[in-house]
Amino acid sequence: MQLLSQITIPTGKKEAVIQLLLGDLSAIPKEHAVDILVVSAFPNNYIALKGSLFLALQNRGLSVQALAANKQMDLIAHLGCWLSAPLSTEQKNKFNFKKILCFEPQYHSTEPQTIVGNIFRCINTFAFDEDNDEIAMPVLATGYQKVPIEKMLTPLLENAIFWLQNGLPLKCIKLVLYRQEQANAALPIFTAIKQKTEKTVLTELHQHPPAFKYHVSDAGNSGDSPEKAGVPNTATEITPELSPESPVVSPSNYDLFISYSHRQTEAVHEFVKAIQEKKNSLNIFYDRNSIPAGGMWIRKISDAIQHSKSVLCILTPEYSKSDVCWDEFQCAKVMELRTKKSIIKTINFIKDADMPPMFALYSYIDCTEADVQKLKSSVNQFI
Repeated sequence: MQLLSQITIPTGKKEAVIQLLLGDLSAIPKEHAVDILVVSAFPNNYIALKGSLFLALQNRGLSVQALAANKQMDLIAHLGCWLSAPLSTEQKNKFNFKKILCFEPQYHSTEPQTIVGNIFRCINTFAFDEDNDEIAMPVLATGYQKVPIEKMLTPLLENAIFWLQNGLPLKCIKLVLYRQEQANAALPIFTAIKQKTEKTVLTELHQHPPAFKYHVSDAGNSGDSPEKAGVPNTATEITPELSPESPVVSPSNYDLFISYSHRQTEAVHEFVKAIQEKKNSLNIFYDRNSIPAGGMWIRKISDAIQHSKSVLCILTPEYSKSDVCWDEFQCAKVMELRTKKSIIKTINFIKDADMPPMFALYSYIDCTEADVQKLKSSVNQFI
C-alpha cells in the first residue's frame, strides 16, 4: 500500500491525519492496520459483483453477507448503516482490520454532499468508542454508483477536516484508491486541499464548515430539514449553501441550545415560553428566533453549540430519524469529549422503542407521552 500524501490536523494536544493511499483494501498490510473498514452497499444487497471490494474480500475468505447476518449494531433504520461483530482473531490477523462499517443508505442519491453527510453521521456514531480510532475506506460512491471521484473527494475531505478539527476522536482516516487512474485524478485535489488547510488558521476553518444536504423522505419519516432555520422545504433535497466569502458572524454565548425535531415545534415553543416566564434573562438558541434564515445556518448551529453551556435534546422517534438532529447531537457529543464537560441533557418526550444507543446512554427527564405540562414543569431543572 503506497502513501501518496497526508493532511495533518492539529486537534489540541494530539494530531490526526488524513491519508491518501494507493492499494488494495482487501489486503491491508500490517503497517496500515485499522480498527474499522468502511464499505458501502445497496440496501440489503451484499452480492460480490465483479471488480467490487466485496468480491475481493470474498475471494480471500471474508463474506460481507455473512457479517451482515451477525451485526454488532444495526442503525439501518436511523442512519442507513450497521457495524459488524468483531472479526475472529484469525481474520483480524489476515485482513488487518477488526470490524466492518457498512453504509447502505435507504434512499438513492448521487449528490456528493448528501452522500458524505450520511457517511460521516455513520462514522461519527462509532468513532466515539476509543477502540475505533483508525478507519480505512475507499472514496465511497465512485464505484457502481458512478459518482466521479473529482466530485466526491472534495466534500469527503472537507467533512473529515471539519469533524477532526471540532474534536472527533479519530487518529487516522485512510482514503484508499485501487487504480492508478483514480490516484492521478485524486492527488491534485488532495494536494490543493492540503495546501489550503496548512495555510488556514484553525479558527477560520471552523468558521467555514462544509456544505451539507439533507434528504427529506417522501414518507416524511426522515425528520428535519432547514425549516428550523427559516429555509423553505421546497424539494426532496435541501442545500444550505455556504459561501466562503460570507462574513463570519461572531457567535453569542448561550445558556441553552435546544435540539428537537420540527414536528415538536409547538411543544418546544411552550417550553421556551415557560422558561422565559421564570427567567427571561436566559439566552436560548432555538428555532427561527435564534437561527438566521439563509445559508449561514449550519455554521451558526456549529458555533452556537460550541458557545452553549448546555444542549437539551427533546427525544422522539422523529428525532432519531432526523439528519439535522443527529448532526446537532454529534456536534454536542464532540464538544463533551473535547472539553471533558457534561453538557448534553435529554428529555424523553415520546417513547422511542428503537432509540439509538448513543441517545439512550444519557439519563433523561420523562415527559412521555408528549405531555406538554410535564415538559413545562421540567423548566426548573434548566434554570
